[in-house]
Amino acid sequence: MNRELPMESEGYLVVHVTTARGSIPLEGASVSIRANEDAESTPRADILYATTTNRDGNTERITLSAPPRENSMSPSEVPPFSTYHLEVRREGYGMQSFVALPIFAGITAIQPVDLIPLSEDGTSNLLRPEDERFFENSPADL
Repeated sequence: MNRELPMESEGYLVVHVTTARGSIPLEGASVSIRANEDAESTPRADILYATTTNRDGNTERITLSAPPRENSMSPSEVPPFSTYHLEVRREGYGMQSFVALPIFAGITAIQPVDLIPLSEDGTSNLLRPEDERFFENSPADL
């Protein structure tokens, strides 16, 4: 029994880019989207969509292909969503990358991205395992 798969539909994505743990929107961040199955091997020329964020830190609503909603109505080997690879960059900040970002037909996904500023030498200020960490139940060492 040969069953045809229905044509693909459209899903949507808005990327919301901030810094300072979500407190400050970042204008001018570069957002690029590639098909997830080629995320590791696709050269930059194969970017499906590229845009920048506005003053509110948001991209416009990006239209992406997704399987039809009917795929989610019954068990199947075909997933009811498409997956994409998302990269967000801005000068002076560390790059963020998201793999297997799901997009469902007819749904607008909002992906929050919090970029971390780089230090003056171009490295991130992230804690390393050897760095001292503080926990809520630890007394303050003043």
